[in-house]
Amino acid sequence: MTLVDPLIYILLILSVGFGGIGVIGLLLFPDIRSRMYTATRAAVISTSAMVSAVIFYAFFMLADGGGDQYFTLIFHILILLGIVIVANVLMQWTILGRRSPQGSCRVSEEIQEERE
Repeated sequence: MTLVDPLIYILLILSVGFGGIGVIGLLLFPDIRSRMYTATRAAVISTSAMVSAVIFYAFFMLADGGGDQYFTLIFHILILLGIVIVANVLMQWTILGRRSPQGSCRVSEEIQEERE
């Protein structure tokens, strides 16, 4: 287990780091799109690193002669990852759907006629 510990610690540190990046991005970025992009991507990366750490732990405990509870742990953590990814995508769609519409980049017909 001593060879796996540094890998698990690195993955957990990455998880906390990307979680912090997501929070900082929510606080610092000026518009909703950049906030949403940072929070969504950082949350998925953070959760994926945490899930990887748990899976490595479960696999190596299973190899050391652990019981069926480690198969259950792997199954549950993969379900958690799926829920987090789906929730992030749904939240992203919700935020994009409720944001205030911005002006169009289309040139009005009058201005286009003046150019011609």
